[in-house]
Amino acid sequence: MQKTKTRTEGVKAYEALFAGAEIVTDHWETFMPLFTVTMRAGKAAGEKHSISRAIHEASVKAGYPENDMFQRFFCLEPVDLKIDLNYPGLPRPRTEKMLMIEVLVSSGTDAEWKTRLLAALVEALDRAGTDPNDVMVFFGEIDRANSSFGGGRLAPPVSRS
Repeated sequence: MQKTKTRTEGVKAYEALFAGAEIVTDHWETFMPLFTVTMRAGKAAGEKHSISRAIHEASVKAGYPENDMFQRFFCLEPVDLKIDLNYPGLPRPRTEKMLMIEVLVSSGTDAEWKTRLLAALVEALDRAGTDPNDVMVFFGEIDRANSSFGGGRLAPPVSRS
């Protein structure tokens, strides 16, 4: 399938990606997060799509470019996903809808930015049907010199202006 190049914004960028379009962007030096979502197997495609949309919405709300979307999903059988349902003293146990989200960001991303993204994630996922009690988020940082976005080139340094 040949990809169509398109310049677009917001939800349009999201829909274009799912339609197989290649997004053309001028944002080469951003903080680009990578979201890895681990969940129980058995979720319908529509539910995964809603989770993906919510994560992208939260990313944009937190200040990331609209066409900056990198997500992957791992769906594990119960035998492969062992979670304490109450840790750390939650008001009620986690449910089968529990999401474990790892967010890989560029080194030096400040706590305020992470807090803004966390709040946006919980809010958007709640609207998409995932109780905030079921959302676990872990941030990890990586130096851009240790990554490549393609083409065999190391990622450029982050522009923090």
